Amino acid sequence: MNFIKTTALLGFLSGLIILMGYLLIGGVTGAGIGLVIAIGINFYLWFHSDKIVLSVYQARSPNSQEKNLIDPIVKLLCHRADLPVPKVYIIPSSMPNAFASGRNPNNAVIGITEGLLRMLPKDELEAVIAHEISHIKHRDPLIVTIAATLAGAISLLTQLGTTVFLGGIFNVRSANPLRQFSLLIMVLLAPITATLVRLSISRTREYAADAGAASLTGNPRALAKALERIEKSQKVPFSSQATYASLLIINPFQGKMFNQLFSTHPSTESRIQQLLGMKTRQKTVSKMNNNSLLKQHKRLITSTILVGLVVGLAYAPIPGLEQKIVVVSSSELAEPLQQLETKFEQKYRNINLELKFQGSSDMVNNYIHQNNDFKPTVLIPASQEFLEELSERWQASNDGELFYKPPQAIAKTFLVGIAWPERGKILFPNNQFSWQRIEQAMQAKTWDKMGGQENWGSFDFVMTDPTRSNSGQVTLSLWLNSKQGNSLNLNTSSTESLFKMIEQSVYQPPRSTDILLQEFIARGPNDADVTTVYESIALSRWQQAGINQSRPYQIYYLNPTIESVATAAILRHNVNLRTAHAASKFVDFLREPEQQKVFVRYGFRPVNSNVNLESVANSPWNQNIPGTQVNPQISVLDNPQPNELREIQRLWQRVSN
Repeated sequence: MNFIKTTALLGFLSGLIILMGYLLIGGVTGAGIGLVIAIGINFYLWFHSDKIVLSVYQARSPNSQEKNLIDPIVKLLCHRADLPVPKVYIIPSSMPNAFASGRNPNNAVIGITEGLLRMLPKDELEAVIAHEISHIKHRDPLIVTIAATLAGAISLLTQLGTTVFLGGIFNVRSANPLRQFSLLIMVLLAPITATLVRLSISRTREYAADAGAASLTGNPRALAKALERIEKSQKVPFSSQATYASLLIINPFQGKMFNQLFSTHPSTESRIQQLLGMKTRQKTVSKMNNNSLLKQHKRLITSTILVGLVVGLAYAPIPGLEQKIVVVSSSELAEPLQQLETKFEQKYRNINLELKFQGSSDMVNNYIHQNNDFKPTVLIPASQEFLEELSERWQASNDGELFYKPPQAIAKTFLVGIAWPERGKILFPNNQFSWQRIEQAMQAKTWDKMGGQENWGSFDFVMTDPTRSNSGQVTLSLWLNSKQGNSLNLNTSSTESLFKMIEQSVYQPPRSTDILLQEFIARGPNDADVTTVYESIALSRWQQAGINQSRPYQIYYLNPTIESVATAAILRHNVNLRTAHAASKFVDFLREPEQQKVFVRYGFRPVNSNVNLESVANSPWNQNIPGTQVNPQISVLDNPQPNELREIQRLWQRVSN
C-alpha cells in the first residue's frame, strides 16, 4: 500500500509543478520546464530522502560510548525482525525523540537525540528503537518523508503563486481570464491541499509500529513508559523545522486542541492504552500486522501489475529464453544455498534462481494459506515431515498430487546442545547432556544454587519458537521422550506443567535456529547459558563465538537425538512442466558430491555416501571444536509425526496464552 501512496504522491507533486509552470510561464514551454523540474525533484526525493532529514536535524555519527550502547540493541532487534542493520545517527538536542528514514530497509537510517539516550533506561531505549525498526519493516519512512516534503513544496508554490499573481510577474495580468482564474484557484486551494497531504499519512502506522515494537521486545510496558516520558519532556521542540516532525516517535509540534483531527500522530494517551492492553509476552515478529498481511500482499501484487503494464512494454524479456525458479528453504540452509546459487546459474545460464528463506512451519502455513507474494517452485524445509504435513493438509481440500516426484534429501544434521564451557562443567559434570539437569537449573533459577558462581546470575536456557521452528519442536519432543519414553502423551498435567515451566523460563524465543545462535553468541554468558541447536549451525558459527566472546562454546550430543534431513520437493501447483524440469536440475545439482562438500563446510552431514566428513577441505570436523564427534555414539529417534508436531504446537500456544 505504501508503494501506491508513494507513487501517487510523486505523481501529484509532478502534476502540481507542471501545472505551475503552465500557469506561470504559459503554454507548452512552461509545462515542459515544470516537467524537467518535477523529474529532478522526484529523483532526488527517491534516492536522498534520508539525507534530507539528517541534514534538517543536523545529525552526526555516534561516538564510541554511544555506539557501545546502541549497536548491540539495534543488531539484536534487526536479527529478530529479519532486516539489514541500519545506520544510527545522533541528533544534538536535549529533547528526547527519535525517527527512522530511508527509501527501503537496505538504505534505512535511525536518528536518536542525545536527550533520549540520557533519559531512558536500557529497556525503554530498546523499545523506542524497536518502534523505529518496525517503521522500517513496514516501509513507512519513504512515504512520510515524501509526504512531508510535498506539503512543504506546496507551501512554497503557494507563496510563489501569490507573489506572481499580485506582482504581475510573467505578464499574468495580461493573460486570458481562464489562466488568471486557474492561478487564483491554485493559490487559494494549495494551503488546504498541503494540510490534506499531511493528513494522508495514516495515523494507524504509529499503532502498527507500537505493536511491532512490543512484539520485537516482548515488553509493551517499556514502550508505554518511554512514550509517557518523551511526551512529558516535549516542552520545546528540538528543531524549528516542523516539516518532518511527522517522522518522529512523538510530534513535538502537535497541539492538544486539534490533536485528534489534524495530527499525523494519534494521541500518546491512546497509544499507551493500546500498549498496556497487550500481553506482556508477545512471542514473534510475525504477529506484526498479521491481520493485514494478506491484504498488503494483494495490494502489492496489484500495484506491481499496474507498474509492470507501463514498464513491461520496454523491458519485457523474450519468452522462452530464461526459466525462473523460486526456491523457498529453511533459514538454516541460507548460507550454503547462497554460495551455490551463483555456481548453479553459471552452469545453467538460462535458469534464474530466486532464494527465499522461511521457518519450516511458516513455510507450510504460508503455502496453505497463500500468504506468499510469490509462487514457489521448490520447497526445502528442515525435515521431510513438514512436506508430509503440507501434502496432507493440501490434499484435504484439493485433488491430485502436490509434488511432481518424490522429495529428495539434500543435507542432514542432528539436534545438539551447546553451553559456555564453565557453565557446561557445572551443569553436565560427566560431560553428558541431561534434560533432568536442565529442569533442575530452571527450578533453581540461579547458578549459585547449582554449584556455580553467584555473579553468574540467573540460569538462562534458550530455544526457538516451537510454533515456527523445527528445532524448537524437536527440543520439546526429545525433552518429553526423556520423561515418557517413545510413546509421547501430551494430554497430561505433568506435560502441561513442564511446558509451562519451559515457556516461563525461555524469553522471546526466536523464529529460526540460526537467529537463535546469533543471539546466543551476542548475549554471551549471564544472558544465554545453554541452548539446543542443529549441529550444522553450531559448527558453522563456532569461530564467531570465539571472536565475539573470546572463548568458544562446548558442543554436547543429545542421546537419544533426532536427525533432521533437509528435503527438496518440486511443487505442481502453478508450476509448468518446463519449469519443473529446470527445478529438477537444481535439486540434482545439490546432491552432487562437489555441492555436498559445500554443505559439509557449513556443518551439515552429506546425503551422498561418497563424501567423507574429514576429507573435505575446511571441514569443521577438522578444527578441534570442543565436543565435536565424527561418529557420535548416540541413538537416533524417528522424527515426530505431523500430528505429534501439531499437538506440541497447540500445547505450547495454550500455555503461552
